[in-house]
Amino acid sequence: MSARPTSTAPLGLPENLFWDVNPSNLELDKHAPLIIARVVELGRLQDWHTIRLHYGSERMRQTVTQLRDLSPQGVSLCCAAFDLTPADFRCCTARPFPPAPWIY
Repeated sequence: MSARPTSTAPLGLPENLFWDVNPSNLELDKHAPLIIARVVELGRLQDWHTIRLHYGSERMRQTVTQLRDLSPQGVSLCCAAFDLTPADFRCCTARPFPPAPWIY
């Protein structure tokens, strides 16, 4: 198994997870929701273990349940990992827009 190339992304995560931001500008605490969301959505199992060791299960649980946008696969992964139900996730229960006014 070859060693991973050095990365400027936090925790040595792959830079391709953060294609739209400068990975060297990410701060672990300030940008935790972004980092956790990207690893849940696009990361590998090794990346999952890395952030789980750093942030801990409780912080990850709190963060993923408050994300506004999470794929069904990401929700299923987090449900299995943290013993949650889809109803616990903001992305599954919140309505994206208020109801439209009635026009008659």
